[in-house]
Amino acid sequence: MHLSSAASVLLLIIGTINADQKRFNNYWYDGNAEISTYELSESRYGELRQGFRVMVVVTEPMRLSTHIKPDRKLPDDQKVRVIKLNDLRKFTTGIYDYSVMTSVFSTAENRQPFGNMATMKVAFSSQEWCGQVFDRMVRTDSSYEGVLYSYFESEGESSYSFNAAEVETEDNLWLRVRELNGRFLNEGETRTLNLIPSRWITRKNHTPTELVSATITRAYREFRQTSSGTIEVVPFTWKIGNSQTIVRVEAAYPHRIVEFSERDGSSGKLLVSEREPYWKQNAGSFTAMRQHLGLP
Repeated sequence: MHLSSAASVLLLIIGTINADQKRFNNYWYDGNAEISTYELSESRYGELRQGFRVMVVVTEPMRLSTHIKPDRKLPDDQKVRVIKLNDLRKFTTGIYDYSVMTSVFSTAENRQPFGNMATMKVAFSSQEWCGQVFDRMVRTDSSYEGVLYSYFESEGESSYSFNAAEVETEDNLWLRVRELNGRFLNEGETRTLNLIPSRWITRKNHTPTELVSATITRAYREFRQTSSGTIEVVPFTWKIGNSQTIVRVEAAYPHRIVEFSERDGSSGKLLVSEREPYWKQNAGSFTAMRQHLGLP
């Protein structure tokens, strides 16, 4: 019996999806986390500040009812597998320091009604000498619900909500463009997005959280000079109005982010990327690893 052309294409797509998920599982469930460090030039108060950025990527389960990692095993219908990006920036402005962290939790499986690589939670915090800010947004079946806590009276304790249908978060794009378990965009493709802007850039601008229209493009491969030599990369560009963010990821799996320039003028380049069980490396004897990672 011969398959029709449509059936053959469908089987090819299913086979590709299964292969992508198998590679993802083999790589990301090996008991390690990916630690990537970047030299950072951060735009703040009209100047570029030098610092460092660390991206830690690891998989874990999430309890659907609380959006928190469970302490015990749960039935499949009560949890979802996620890949987590802990994105840390540290830099100094004049006399005082900034410590910024954005945690993004994205589905690591095609779980309905959310879909694959969909934002399940974004938790943002900023600490500096003036005070601290915390912003938490979670995904329900049909919406994104967020709350901001700020030391500014005008911002105070405020909430926001968006219909989740056809909405993407800018913070999740840092995972999306890595195409960890399947193609996000084809070469040369441009897609229009309804975007919830970056929590950090929104914070820096002291603007309310509102949906913006954006476009994202996957350009063609190119070669870039890095600290590890010349490598092949894939540029992704997303544009909001007249500003744009360009993120270049390595062409080879696991498509690590090699360099970036953000729409507010911040930029950075990869220093070192390692896979380590960092949560076990908290003894004083591991301090020397910071030098290898390029951290102070």
